[in-house]
Amino acid sequence: MDASLMRSLRPGGLLAVIEFAPRKSLTASDPVKGVPSNRGGHGIPKKILLQELTAAGFKLDKSFDDWPDDGYCVLFRKP
Repeated sequence: MDASLMRSLRPGGLLAVIEFAPRKSLTASDPVKGVPSNRGGHGIPKKILLQELTAAGFKLDKSFDDWPDDGYCVLFRKP
């Protein structure tokens, strides 16, 4: 999916990801089919998001950690 997002954007294009870290109240006792085990349930740790999208070739543009409801917003730019 990361590679598909990269191909979809023009050079210099921005990708905004608004997400939250996994929450215990949303974590099922059984793994969710198709969700990698490093996610910890519903949501994605910001560290993993940064690793995956930079590995796909995106460059970190800005990060907002004061998003409502303990979420975060990260802006990535296609080089």
